[in-house]
Amino acid sequence: MQWWQVRKRDADLVRELESDLELEEEEQRERGLSAEEARYAARRAFGNSTLIREQTHESWGWTPFERFLRDVRYALRQLRRSPGFTLTAILILALGIGAVTSVFSVINGVLLKPFAFCQPDRLVVMREAVYEERNERTAVPDNYRHFLRLKNTATTLEDAAIFAQRGLSVSPNGDHPRIVGAVLASPNLLQLLGVKSMLGRNFTDADAQKGAADVVVLSYVGWQTFFAGDPKAVGQTLRIGGEPVTIIGVLPPGMRFPQIALAPKTAFQESVHDALLFQPLIPSERDLKADMGNFDYKAIARLKPGVTLAGASAELDALQKAYTLSARLPLHFGIALTPLTKDVASGVRGALWLLFAAVGAVLLIGCVNLANLQLTRAVNAGRETAVRAALGASRAQLVRSRLIESLVLALIGGAAGAALAFAGVRLLLALVPANVPRLDEVQVSLPVLAFAAGLSIVAAIVFGTLPALRSLRVPPQAALQANSARAANTREGHHTRSVMVGAQVACTVVLLIVTSLMLRNFSNLMHQNRGFDSSHITIAQVDLFAPQYGDFSTKANTVKHAFIDRALASLGQLPGVQSVALTSVAPMTGETWVDNLFRPDHPVPAGKEPMINVRWINPDYLPTMRSPLVAGRNFTAADRANPYVALISEKTAREGFPGENPVGRTITNIVPDDDHRVTVIGVVADARINGLKDNAAVVYLPYWAFTPWTLSFLVRSSQPSDALIPEMRRAIWQIDPQVAIPTLKSMDNQVSDSVATDRFQALVLTSFGAAALLLALLGVYGVLAYSVTLRQQELGIRIALGSGKSALIRLVLRQAAYSVLAGTVIGLALAFVALRWVRSLLYQTPVMDPLAIGGSVLLLLAAATIAAIVPARRAASIDPMRALRSE
Repeated sequence: MQWWQVRKRDADLVRELESDLELEEEEQRERGLSAEEARYAARRAFGNSTLIREQTHESWGWTPFERFLRDVRYALRQLRRSPGFTLTAILILALGIGAVTSVFSVINGVLLKPFAFCQPDRLVVMREAVYEERNERTAVPDNYRHFLRLKNTATTLEDAAIFAQRGLSVSPNGDHPRIVGAVLASPNLLQLLGVKSMLGRNFTDADAQKGAADVVVLSYVGWQTFFAGDPKAVGQTLRIGGEPVTIIGVLPPGMRFPQIALAPKTAFQESVHDALLFQPLIPSERDLKADMGNFDYKAIARLKPGVTLAGASAELDALQKAYTLSARLPLHFGIALTPLTKDVASGVRGALWLLFAAVGAVLLIGCVNLANLQLTRAVNAGRETAVRAALGASRAQLVRSRLIESLVLALIGGAAGAALAFAGVRLLLALVPANVPRLDEVQVSLPVLAFAAGLSIVAAIVFGTLPALRSLRVPPQAALQANSARAANTREGHHTRSVMVGAQVACTVVLLIVTSLMLRNFSNLMHQNRGFDSSHITIAQVDLFAPQYGDFSTKANTVKHAFIDRALASLGQLPGVQSVALTSVAPMTGETWVDNLFRPDHPVPAGKEPMINVRWINPDYLPTMRSPLVAGRNFTAADRANPYVALISEKTAREGFPGENPVGRTITNIVPDDDHRVTVIGVVADARINGLKDNAAVVYLPYWAFTPWTLSFLVRSSQPSDALIPEMRRAIWQIDPQVAIPTLKSMDNQVSDSVATDRFQALVLTSFGAAALLLALLGVYGVLAYSVTLRQQELGIRIALGSGKSALIRLVLRQAAYSVLAGTVIGLALAFVALRWVRSLLYQTPVMDPLAIGGSVLLLLAAATIAAIVPARRAASIDPMRALRSE
């Protein structure tokens, strides 16, 4: 029988029972009984009609469902009778579940959701690994020659593709060029991912041969951006780097290629634009022949069916180690494989799980508060429970009614929380740093809603189990004889409430300590000595991706130098400008041009040379950045005739010239395609120009020796950046309107953007910590206030016998102190365990930071004392006569 037929069948059953009863009455009247006697006799002979209905319903199989609906209706009636409690509970649950669901939406979209590729669980990111002392290894980008050898010899890989992610200059419709994300990949990349072009075709091997026509495949977003979704776009051309390139295909909308880091633990400078263009990668002669150097690429591989990650890693690592030995390479190379989904989010995985744990702790504290409230309601409803038990309600029925009341509350709160999650996700997306991957895939989806429903059920179990069990522990006779205060004010009840307060305090201590450490971490990061002054500087990044700037010839260098000279002069003439500097890399964008430091006068074993970052600058760079020179001299215009001079940072001097004066020493193999030795003429104070967490060893060279295609002008001015930016853009485009300016903003904003993840983490954790502290204080206040209410007669007697107000205040505060102090001790123990996980997220902040830990504990104790003072003062002001008459 279907459930919607039960009501109709029940009505038929009632009519049938009434008809049978009427027939029985008629038979009794025919025997000579009066109408009244016949009715009673018929009912005695017929039996309990309600019992017959219930037994019949059980035979239909829907009795449990009916009981559940009856309990739900009963729970709704009970909740309507307590609107204050109901609204409070729903609000706490809605905010808690909404916050947890919002954070889980981000985690699901960024960390858990598989990519929309064919069998994404078999896709891995492949990097080379350099083995160091104690058999530790560091993952590094891929060498093209090494990749080809592994692809051709490995038996555990179905296929593998190598690629680079860059920014390319695109000039749509003859406008000023813009920099967009591009993937330069071996022709098999799309096939490896299982992606077919929606229009046109994918790449073939012929497209990656030297001399082949320049072709490009557009992503769906690129197709909409550059051609407004025109189906005739295939076959048309797009100017990329100043050259026309033919469009051969358009990818489907579900194809979103992720940003993959060159190395997981090193912040290299990389384009973070969404990939709008895909072009075939044509390797250079050096790529094909060099075993050392040219570690510039990334690789994705697809494992063969049935091959495990460990099995593939073991084979590839062994192949690479064997080649290292046979080729007598100076470094010991291996291979590191990481699942694609895990690798893409490796930089934010720990931070997101930390936020999820924090918001979960807030929800747990809220559930403990609700458990306290529910326990109080269960005690106050002791008489009602006793009456139900005396009338025959089973223990299972009593527990079920309490649990269903909690379940109804949780489901209503969960539904409200799921609705709030939509707004919460939008808020998080507005706060989350732009460098977090896959943000466009974050949404409140069906799996997220299923998570919210499951969370609601778990919350109902957490805060509903204890009150439900409480209904079994009170004997009906005792409950009917005692008032609610006596029933609640027992040793067991006091112990239960104290344990729940202690649990709240413990969770709050852990969250406050973690929050304090993150705030200390962010404060240390922002207030450390940077080695430069970012105030009043505006950055203009210029990309010279155009044919006239496009090779290593002397003519191209002359054109680049002419552009730079004119730009420096034009920017220097803007109102309020004090100095203009040039650098090959904008500050705060990570490592780039990483090389070894070679000294001809002090050779070291191959592979043991110090690592350095190379920067190409002009003489005004140090004055503009206000980075002090600690030894030697700066570049001057006279060095232009003989540009083979260098400045080095203090860290480079320590690592490359230990115990020596580096001024006057020479270094080699640093200027591309040039054998000239370079003389060190000065030492510059260390500056965190790659990032605030990175004190890199740097070698500065004049741009006259070599000029890259990506440059950044740094303009120090008394004018605000907002007023200067339009003038800078106009000045640069007056020189060459076909150069791209992808970045134009203040240096302060550049620094702020570089620590966006740390700031977001600190901000959100602070919000969760404040919420946890507030809930814990409400818990302490609520339990003490309730305890004072239960002990009114006792306190009244104490006052009548001469107890002073201060003694009563101490009595109540002592009661609070036991649970708060016990919870604090337990919280400290739990915090020491949790901090092992947090350690990797901290920068120059000790895990056992006494200020963070001590400050968190003192803040909690002070707040708990304030929360306890109110009920303590209320206890001291009780009227003894009124308290004694209340019995």
